Amino acid sequence: MLFGRRRPEPEITVQIPPDSADDALDSATESALFVKTDTVEFACSKHIGTREYQQDSVEVGTGADGVVFGVLCDGMGGLEDGELASRTAAQALAEALREMDPSCDIPAFLSSHAHSINKLIFELPSDVSKRGAAGTTLCAAVIVGDSLFWLSVGDSRIYIIRKQEILAVTREHSYSLDLEEQVRAGRITAEEAAEDPSREALISYIGMDELALIDCNRNPFLLESGDIVLLCSDGLYRSLGDADILEVLARHSGNISECARVLPLYAFDKAQGAQDNTSVIILWYRNENNDSSFDIKTTK
Repeated sequence: MLFGRRRPEPEITVQIPPDSADDALDSATESALFVKTDTVEFACSKHIGTREYQQDSVEVGTGADGVVFGVLCDGMGGLEDGELASRTAAQALAEALREMDPSCDIPAFLSSHAHSINKLIFELPSDVSKRGAAGTTLCAAVIVGDSLFWLSVGDSRIYIIRKQEILAVTREHSYSLDLEEQVRAGRITAEEAAEDPSREALISYIGMDELALIDCNRNPFLLESGDIVLLCSDGLYRSLGDADILEVLARHSGNISECARVLPLYAFDKAQGAQDNTSVIILWYRNENNDSSFDIKTTK
């Protein structure tokens, strides 16, 4: 069980078979990248959705002594600003991770670089001629041996999937956090919090004058063979629930390149109206040579 506890079964049911997305609008998907190391297979893809511009950026790669990483950014701001912010942030962290000494204090390394990249993005030239006009979310997963570390700023997500369980290990740095505090303090009701029109507004992101929130796991999460780490922009989880994601992984068991390609397409299929840019990175940890598929099964 993930984190030593069993989560409730997902309440969301799959309404559209994932295979229906296999060929739909595939011309809008940037080709999935697939790489394999001794212990990790990883793939990524992006879909533009109904937006005119693509503001998501992804980076995957390897570093010293078998380090594997994925970095995902979802840009915001002016049309050019958002794309520049996400691309610059993703490339900056990826470059640092390629050179990282795996024996270092990795959480401290990630936190330090989040601050330095935040300053870099805040000072970017802007198409509206002022600093701080652009921003981006930033999430990253780093695997060293069987240890997983993650970093999150903003509202992109990181999931860990083990057999039939899926768990989001990051939180959204949005005004909803403040609303939840107000509910716990009795100042507003849960219904009022749910209906607040500003609940999804970000309160921490890369590109702020002063970075407000950074989430890193201080202690490594120990991976088991077959575990999947999924990074995604909010375009995915605002359209797909936990059960939908598990369904795609089960349907394309053992083929993470196909999973990475289909997930954004399936999100597009299920979107109600406009669909945001959608990006995914999948890291599949395998320390046994006979692992040939995901140990994921779903029930209808």
